[in-house]
Amino acid sequence: MNFLLDPAIALYTALAVALSVWIGVFIFLWRVDSAARELRRRLDDESPARPAAAPRATLEVRGGRTQQPVSITEPKAE
Repeated sequence: MNFLLDPAIALYTALAVALSVWIGVFIFLWRVDSAARELRRRLDDESPARPAAAPRATLEVRGGRTQQPVSITEPKAE
């Protein structure tokens, strides 16, 4: 086990460990990028089942007066 403490061998060992870490980081980023591309492709290919509904609100007057509820919707953007 003392041969690992030799300066030349220790240098090569440290370089091998550093190279292994960098290769691991590269493979990890490659897989994350691949998964992100696949997810983006699936989201772009998927067509929405129906258009998104416009926000709606219903206002009611309270305090003894009876009136019909008023429905407010945002105008469509053109």
